[in-house]
Amino acid sequence: MSMAELVAAGAPELPEGYFYRIRETSISNLMVEIRQQKGRWRSTLVTDTYVIHKPDVPAGESVVRACERAFETWQGAAAERAAYRSSLPFLGDHDPRGGRR
Repeated sequence: MSMAELVAAGAPELPEGYFYRIRETSISNLMVEIRQQKGRWRSTLVTDTYVIHKPDVPAGESVVRACERAFETWQGAAAERAAYRSSLPFLGDHDPRGGRR
């Protein structure tokens, strides 16, 4: 299945340079990974989550739901990093008297 087919099935579209990897785990389950391409042959893991299989949910929908969860986790972490970076100007001592004299 291509990225376009996965997105057409409902998975969130990833920015350029990122892709989904769906792999089997050692515990006979599937895992969805979001990876960032690093050169032609290498990639790094950004986030991952297990596919949750339920009897009343089609397999494709279970994979799409896992893609959605991984994407939400990734975006939440990005927002948390941005909030941290915006608080960096407040580092240091804050003298109640307005500074040293």
